[in-house]
Amino acid sequence: MKIHPKDSSFLQISDISTFLDGHRTISQKLVRNRKKGFVSYLDVHKNLVCLAGKDVKIALSMFHLTDNSDQTEEIKGQVASSGIARGVVRIVKGVKDIKKVKTGNILVAPSTHPDYVSAMRKAAAIVTDEGGITSHAAIVSREFGIPCIVGTGNATKVLNNGQMVEVDATKGMVKIVI
Repeated sequence: MKIHPKDSSFLQISDISTFLDGHRTISQKLVRNRKKGFVSYLDVHKNLVCLAGKDVKIALSMFHLTDNSDQTEEIKGQVASSGIARGVVRIVKGVKDIKKVKTGNILVAPSTHPDYVSAMRKAAAIVTDEGGITSHAAIVSREFGIPCIVGTGNATKVLNNGQMVEVDATKGMVKIVI
């Protein structure tokens, strides 16, 4: 089956190697589910596990991650790249939003992927709803030296484009300033 190059970022190495060995095909359903959201982690045997669909909620509860949707003044998450930055929020929910990010904006997204790198490079800080310290946002932000908080669960719901916020990626907190 054909996979669009952009969709390859939603595949694990094991998906690709199994496909190349001729043992199975890669389903469009798998790719669609992972596009909606996924959780990757290392199990106790250090095997990479990738969950999508309904299994995401189970994994989030298994790792004791909380829903922060009731918080409105302050957003909390996991520090992925330390630092402090202030800037104007720019929410990026898809490739179409990338060109709206200006230098010094705070990039807020459900998660990031390689298509977002040009916008991430301009950002003063990055905040995501999903992800952990090995997520795309975390790795790229550390490479660029940009403060980053991941796994907030609610940043794209609470924050709005144009708001001034302070990202304290030493404490894992985002505060609405204006």
